[in-house]
Amino acid sequence: MSRCINLKDYLLRKAKYVNLALKNFLPKDDSVISQGMRYSVLAGGKRIRPIFVILAAELFGGKSKDVLPAACAVEYFHTSSLIHDDLPAMDNDDLRRGVQTNHKKFGEAAAILCGDALIIESFRLITRSKSSEKNINEAIRILSYYGGYDVMIDGQVEDTFGIKTSDKKNRTLLVQKLELIQKKKTAALIVASLKIGATLIGADKRSLKKLEIYGTNIGIAFQIIDDILDVYADKKLLGKKGSDIKNDKFTALSLYGKEEAERKADEYVKKAKDAISIFGTKSEIFVQIADYMMDRLC
Repeated sequence: MSRCINLKDYLLRKAKYVNLALKNFLPKDDSVISQGMRYSVLAGGKRIRPIFVILAAELFGGKSKDVLPAACAVEYFHTSSLIHDDLPAMDNDDLRRGVQTNHKKFGEAAAILCGDALIIESFRLITRSKSSEKNINEAIRILSYYGGYDVMIDGQVEDTFGIKTSDKKNRTLLVQKLELIQKKKTAALIVASLKIGATLIGADKRSLKKLEIYGTNIGIAFQIIDDILDVYADKKLLGKKGSDIKNDKFTALSLYGKEEAERKADEYVKKAKDAISIFGTKSEIFVQIADYMMDRLC
């Protein structure tokens, strides 16, 4: 891909491609759960995770159409986490992607069930990918691991029940706890996206490890920037109301302050670009996406 390409337009085209597939895969009956699934999945979003599935597959010579079900499956899983994260028992948010959160629109019980349905359907959807049974099974294992109780859910547990900004603890411990939340809550599903796309094409272990390093650092940078935007961004452009301060959340911004948090995000972006450089010119799109993360602050 040439450096003269407009990355924003490129990502928008990829997002539209994913959105068309999501509309095709989502259930179309009139039950409240189906309505809720369509409502939250199709409400918007940058579709970075499904795009990473596709780009990782293309990195190893795969075709986007062959991994499109898996890409949409990751978006299902991601959306389920947002629905549950917004619930009154969690962050208690009433706006997501510029519209009412699922529980505000359909009620708490329906929102919980919508999230549950999307999780289960994500695994079924992966099986529709065009790959070997071995690779599909491994892709399912990857999603279940990174989305499971000791990774993504554990990150949510730490974020919900762990340290608050009002706690007075050792700074070294605070830094370690924050990185754990960033890795498990945000970076995990980005890593899973990359590894699923590459695995379905049969990528080797060394390449998967490099993608894991890239995804981890991109994910942490993404979360740091999200923490900053939660406080400083125009809420209409952000598509949600900032709730970190209201909920006394422990974030990169609360620990480091804005200037140091931005510097930290830049460091993680550089680590991500270093890891992906092993793929030479094929890594250019991944490098540009890494830079795009920092551009969100501009």
